[in-house]
Amino acid sequence: MSSEIPKRNYIVYFYAYFASNLILILVNVMLPIYFFNIININRIELATIQFAAYSILFTKPIISIYFDKARSTKKIFIVLSSIGTLTSFIFFTLFINFLVVFGIFLSINFLCVSVTDVIIDKMIVDYSPDEKTKDRNAKYTYLGSMSGALFPTIVSFLIFKDIYSISSWHLFFLILSFSLIPLIFIVCFLNLSIDVKEKEIEPIDNAVNKKSIALLCICAFFAYGEKIYDYPLEPWLVERWGEQNISWLLVIFMIMIILNALGVVLASTISNKYNRSKLLALACAIYGSLMIIAPFTDIITFFVIFGIMQIFAGFIIVNLFSLMIKLSNKKVWIFQLLASFILLARVILVPLGTYLSVFLPTELIIITAGILVLLAIIPAVLIKYEKEL
Repeated sequence: MSSEIPKRNYIVYFYAYFASNLILILVNVMLPIYFFNIININRIELATIQFAAYSILFTKPIISIYFDKARSTKKIFIVLSSIGTLTSFIFFTLFINFLVVFGIFLSINFLCVSVTDVIIDKMIVDYSPDEKTKDRNAKYTYLGSMSGALFPTIVSFLIFKDIYSISSWHLFFLILSFSLIPLIFIVCFLNLSIDVKEKEIEPIDNAVNKKSIALLCICAFFAYGEKIYDYPLEPWLVERWGEQNISWLLVIFMIMIILNALGVVLASTISNKYNRSKLLALACAIYGSLMIIAPFTDIITFFVIFGIMQIFAGFIIVNLFSLMIKLSNKKVWIFQLLASFILLARVILVPLGTYLSVFLPTELIIITAGILVLLAIIPAVLIKYEKEL
């Protein structure tokens, strides 16, 4: 068998991450506006639902242990999980005003997405033999994520003339549901029979660097400190600047996503030339510092700062992703262990931010996020990194 990764696999990588991030952007960007600005939901009850739903993501390490051993069932599971992703998505948007039912179907959706993510991650970990391949995989997956983020923003720009129109929200949910249908068919094209020839690859040191893995786990948690403002931020922006100019605000959201994608492309192009742990630390330092400054600026300066932040966010993602692949040493359960600390950030910080928004101004929550990201610098600089030749 050929060790060359089939191009169709990159299409699957791209679209799987597209679907995954489309759901996350809906849940973490658009739904906060719907919940806070439109129907004024009970935020403490919502925080409880969020904690329960996001906790489902911790099944990923368990799922990864199964798929470390299973091979023949991967295709069946990825097809079934894509069907589950679509159907649960439809149901949680239909029952969005009933928080308990919404939470149940959101949990099912997260479980199905987790299965797909683990299988795709398993492919990426197994077939990333060198730095260039790692960066190419990071580029395709994260560009898929960026497209998944951009698509609902474009749809909302075309639909929402009045942010308070419930019929517009229903149309928005329907279009996103249709956009997930191709996932069921695209995952069928995933080639699971790639065989990387052992003689063409440098032997792998099976020793696990436990210290560096522990440091990267801590770093991953704090690097995603921005999750604490996932729910308060967009409603705050709408109230402060976008209530009468929602189309203008949505255009800015799109620009931010594009800048983030540019940051990913730039980082995936040049990062393999440098020490990744130091690059990660530097990106966190700049990103966190700018985040602390942003809330106290005028509208133009605020979005300029956030635009610059998106570039450095790309460097955080690419170098964190590459370090996770490198330190996992082709063991997908270690990769998922590292990824679980990103999940931990979501499980703890997203509902915490929702809860704190009842009592604290959003500006203070944003500052807290900046401090958390700055804390990621300490473990990042202590990670032992040896550049591959």
